[in-house]
Amino acid sequence: MKLTVVVENFAETPRVVAEYGLSIHLQDGDTQVLMDTGQGRALMPNMDVLGIRPETIDHLVLSHGHFDHTGGMEAFLLRSGNIPLWAHEDLEMPHTRLRNGEPCFIGCHINSDALEMNTVRGLTQVTENIWALEIPVEHRDMAFVSRTDHLVVPDGDSWKPDLFPDDLSLVVKGDRGISVVLGCAHAGVVNILEEVARYFDTRRFHTVVGGMHLAGQTEEFVSQVTGALTSRFAVEQWRPCHCTGFKAACVLSGKAGDLSWAGAGTRHEL
Repeated sequence: MKLTVVVENFAETPRVVAEYGLSIHLQDGDTQVLMDTGQGRALMPNMDVLGIRPETIDHLVLSHGHFDHTGGMEAFLLRSGNIPLWAHEDLEMPHTRLRNGEPCFIGCHINSDALEMNTVRGLTQVTENIWALEIPVEHRDMAFVSRTDHLVVPDGDSWKPDLFPDDLSLVVKGDRGISVVLGCAHAGVVNILEEVARYFDTRRFHTVVGGMHLAGQTEEFVSQVTGALTSRFAVEQWRPCHCTGFKAACVLSGKAGDLSWAGAGTRHEL
């Protein structure tokens, strides 16, 4: 199983474009899966540079409905054709950000009737060795969910916190064991790994890669999350990126051992 970070906030090589967002490519034998599409500016150029052809991708998975994970979808589908798309049923909910009290829509618009949509519920198999994983809100320990008071959804004439029921991760079974690929971990990275542990009866993982949504959180919260991650689970390789935040990655590195940032252009064997 091979993983390539196609789009990320930072570039590991000058040949690719950096962009705030995320897109990750997985090669499972002869089957290829793309998770997320970034904002849209970097995806196509980076795929070309990295030798990943859109027309050979078999499945597209969307981790949630934010623009920095879905913005490149239209350009991608124009080249890939109408391939199976996997997402939560609430993908198109009106994700909104409040900036100085003013709402700004940050979700996505798709024509679901024109797409081969597959709804992810619980643990849903995508390929022989890749599963999409939903963490129902009622399964989440909110003590491990990042505070994002500025991220809201409409509530009549007002606003309420966005709980991101559409948040998905991928579970990957590779030659080196079970790995977890995170989008933004809005469900809480501890909660996600707990759910994987429950389904797969293991607390040992080869790699955890992706966004952990710890940027901008308090030192106390980061310490609580990283402490739980390293005490509850045995992870051989941590590969945080995107919304994890460098400060949080440094805290995790001090507790976890093998950790490096998964910037655009990096490749990993799982």
